[in-house]
Amino acid sequence: MKRMTIPEIVRLIEAQTGGKFVAADFVPVPCCFPTCNSVTYALVEDGKVTPLPRIVDVGDYLDYITNRIVPDFSREVRTALEGLWSSSSVAGSEASERRVAISCQTCELPDGLAINSIAQNMIMIMLQDFMDPWTFNQKNLMKCCKEFLLPGGKQIPFCAFNSVGYREQARAQLNAMEPERRRARKEGQPYEPKPIVFDFGDKRAR
Repeated sequence: MKRMTIPEIVRLIEAQTGGKFVAADFVPVPCCFPTCNSVTYALVEDGKVTPLPRIVDVGDYLDYITNRIVPDFSREVRTALEGLWSSSSVAGSEASERRVAISCQTCELPDGLAINSIAQNMIMIMLQDFMDPWTFNQKNLMKCCKEFLLPGGKQIPFCAFNSVGYREQARAQLNAMEPERRRARKEGQPYEPKPIVFDFGDKRAR
């Protein structure tokens, strides 16, 4: 089995981009666990790549380890950066553009570069680690902030859904419901999917 860890991928990115991105440009996302996600943003303009952590001291604002209070702390900038370094952040969205603009209020901007143009030319690179049956850690799973919401209201943590049999059971039941869903849509009728249930051999459907 061949596995790649986030640090290995970061080293490959650094090598393959010729140093346009380096390891220090990637900042861990604390949700759900610092080793689960690593993110960076970069301004791309006229062929030049400028990672956001090089012009904003992200570490001063996202001090999750010591949780200390930084003198002259900007609550607005911190809130914006927390939104960018979040598992729910969507690159290119209006919300992310607004957060980038707020974050760069503290930047030493290159000559002739406006904050509004930064938001429109920013890219995001997110590295996501997924647990498998060999690296499964229930303590991390209990803190997971990425979940699949299924018919019936069940919320299954991402790595559990993909690693221990939830996906296969959910897919089979959703596929079985698909003809009825399509028929209802064609006829313009409301469709209420049946709750998804799981059975892992303990004689209890959950």
